[in-house]
Amino acid sequence: MEQLKAGYVSFGTMFYEPANLKKISGRGEKQLEDAGIELVKTDPVYGEDKEPERAVAELKREDWDFLIANIINWVDIRGVIRVLREFKEKPMVLYSFGGFSEGDTLISPAAGAGSTAVRYPMEQWGFRFKYLFNAPDTPMDTDGIVKFGRACQVERKLKYARAGMIGFNDMGLYTTGFNVTQLRNQIGPEVESIDMLQLDRKMENLDGDAVRKEVKRVTADWEYPLGKPKDEVIERAIRMYMATVEICKEKKFDGFSYKCVDGVDLEMKVVHAVPSSLVASAGYPYVDENDVGNLIAELMLKWLSGKQVMFVEHYEHYPEWILLGEDGYIPNDFIEGKPQIKDVSTVLLGGIAHCSNMKKGRMTLACLSEDGAGYRMHIVTGEGRERPRWVEMGVPLPPWPSVKFYPDAPVRSILDHVQSQHFAAVYGDYVGELKDLCYLLGIKAVLDV
Repeated sequence: MEQLKAGYVSFGTMFYEPANLKKISGRGEKQLEDAGIELVKTDPVYGEDKEPERAVAELKREDWDFLIANIINWVDIRGVIRVLREFKEKPMVLYSFGGFSEGDTLISPAAGAGSTAVRYPMEQWGFRFKYLFNAPDTPMDTDGIVKFGRACQVERKLKYARAGMIGFNDMGLYTTGFNVTQLRNQIGPEVESIDMLQLDRKMENLDGDAVRKEVKRVTADWEYPLGKPKDEVIERAIRMYMATVEICKEKKFDGFSYKCVDGVDLEMKVVHAVPSSLVASAGYPYVDENDVGNLIAELMLKWLSGKQVMFVEHYEHYPEWILLGEDGYIPNDFIEGKPQIKDVSTVLLGGIAHCSNMKKGRMTLACLSEDGAGYRMHIVTGEGRERPRWVEMGVPLPPWPSVKFYPDAPVRSILDHVQSQHFAAVYGDYVGELKDLCYLLGIKAVLDV
């Protein structure tokens, strides 16, 4: 993960000794740096004469992801606002730094008074900020600051993100449509559609020795529960993955999607499942069926967590759990044990697919969709457990990569909010970061956690 970088300024009042303010502020700076945040710092601002201008100039020396405004005691309000308004377009943490005890006496520099005097005017003026605090004699809420900072960093990265896809609107799905202008304006990414012809030519022009070398590397630990598929079938899947990664590198794409059922599977005589798994494993989040909303959700989860991400699909609903999985697709970091590959030529146009077992554990799921007001994100948490013995109709055992997903919220609530057949998925709990990111981007967060 990229290191967080924050502007840092503390605020006090001229009625306290500036040397004391610097000492108090220094305690906060150390905790923030120990939490892994690189600070672009300036000395405490304690008045409205020359202090604000000095602080602004010093904070502008370098670029950063977000601003930490640390209120360390009562403040000169006009001086505070002169600094903050200079960076109004930047997300901020408004922080109330708790006091300390001497013996059995609480010493309060009145940061609670200073921060509450600033908070509502900032809201009225449209600042995008999070108000955090710590109690006296306790550490700063560096976890809350880091989570918000990570959301700020991802908001910034999304402005420069690029997503690619083969084709558009697979199977005419209404859950995967998007307005490219609205997406670019509100969230940031650019989206480019690539023709199947471009992919086909890229596959044909790959160096044969490079392909054979990559086939050997990729398949070294594969197991084949239904017998080894034909060599040419394996090679074609590897060619498709290699060509896609080359396109992603050339176009500087951060993520990718195939038009699957009506696209590459039907027209190119290769099942997309293994190539897409390898594309995702190579560091380019992938989603089926031109589902750009959930591809962006995957990018969000990847950059918030620093982990590999995937997408999963609804298959069955039970009163207490949901069967979530995907038809032959799974990135490497989600596989439990060795990769299991089965020949599905008799049912899926000629090709191979994963039947690998999916890891278990805590998961965060997210689904991003347009709505009448802009965007909304459905966020779900729960635990993935061992998959049942099941098959998609017409497909031989072993099962697709999948889990019994036991959500923290009732299944009924999730189905009342569901936006798509797909979820973006990551292991771990990233609800706080997602909520902060939704706030920054003006996305309505719908929570089942």
